[in-house]
Amino acid sequence: MNPSAVAERRRRNPQLIGDLVARPAFLHSFQAAVKQLEAVFPSRYRCFFKANALNTTAHRVNVCSENRLLLMTGGRLCAMLARRLLCFNGECAVRDALRLGTSALSRRHFFRNSSATCVATLAAHSRYVSSVAFHPKKPVLATGSWDNTVKLWLLSSNVSSTTCVATLVGHSSCVLSVSFHPTAPLLASGSEDKTVKLWLLSSDNSSATCVETLTRHRSPVTSVAFHHTAPLLASGSEDKTVKLWLLSSDNLSATCVATLEGHSCRVLSLAFHPTAPLLATGSLDKTVKLWLLSSDNSSATCVATLEGHSSGVLSLAFHPTAPLLATGSSDETVRLWLLSSDNLSATFVATLEGHSDYVNSVTFHPTAPLLATGSFDNTVKLWLLSSDVSSATCVATLHGRVTSAAFHPTEPLLATGCRDNSVKLWH
Repeated sequence: MNPSAVAERRRRNPQLIGDLVARPAFLHSFQAAVKQLEAVFPSRYRCFFKANALNTTAHRVNVCSENRLLLMTGGRLCAMLARRLLCFNGECAVRDALRLGTSALSRRHFFRNSSATCVATLAAHSRYVSSVAFHPKKPVLATGSWDNTVKLWLLSSNVSSTTCVATLVGHSSCVLSVSFHPTAPLLASGSEDKTVKLWLLSSDNSSATCVETLTRHRSPVTSVAFHHTAPLLASGSEDKTVKLWLLSSDNLSATCVATLEGHSCRVLSLAFHPTAPLLATGSLDKTVKLWLLSSDNSSATCVATLEGHSSGVLSLAFHPTAPLLATGSSDETVRLWLLSSDNLSATFVATLEGHSDYVNSVTFHPTAPLLATGSFDNTVKLWLLSSDVSSATCVATLHGRVTSAAFHPTEPLLATGCRDNSVKLWH
């Protein structure tokens, strides 16, 4: 690098860093990005900066061997943030992060330049794998199948050696949906046998015991989901209703507190908003309904009906931080909806086209601006969201007979359930 370029970088980097770390949204995504990068690129970091490069008082940073910069902000997190960014990609990474409002490193490197490789194929089910869910904190994966069982898989540091540690038997028909409780050692499963089962995980997550069977639905239970903070479970059914279940203080039982009626056909998908008192439901009637929960979580009121799909809504997901909802349909498309500031309505902003069959699964990455969509066309597509989350571009197509998909909450991993009875893990 010529002397004038070095001088220019020295002049501009402190200002860029100061602008960057002043953005709370960036700091949120950065915390997860650091862990991901250190796991994937440990040797690269050792090459780029010395172990004692950070002076905790002055917050000095070594950028390769060329620069020593004084950060214009306080706090170890800000200093660590700038060090990772500058040591890895220099000024370009900082500018990208400022433009996107999220971690450019997460966007670029979580799946190796927005692609992925199948690193494990898990074979234990004897029929279609209909649903997959990662535990929010433990290295455990749950899978539901048309073979009437739920299986627990223990993830190892070497993902390829992931093993099935338990088979949960109790449903008398296909298991259509599984969901982990966000904090308690609890798993819910919904089945074609019209029931929801609550499973209490053992302390080592190697087994689970059914502690409650919920039987208020009159038709198959297509989807289950726990509320992120309240002691609440939602179940959607082919009986056209959604039921809200209030969990007991010990999480060993649940009471039906509300039946939400409004769809004119089967309820096929549902999801709670990560922070707002909001539930979204998708139906074979081609609509999505937004339900506002009461303050005591004992009821919910439909506040909006989203129309636009030309066929049933098979899957939906809220973005973890942005006011965005994604919906997948048997019309072979994904639609993006921007929520209003009060979460009482949503505006259609984009249609994602590219699949050639039903879109049966949509899931947002927990920190990077990525959306994964699974389809009966035997593919999973990765879509890179625009900076204003009003559109997305397909950046990768993964092949497999996909029925469901889920991102790991912290690791660079995507799980897909398949019609060949297997589960695939993508890195």
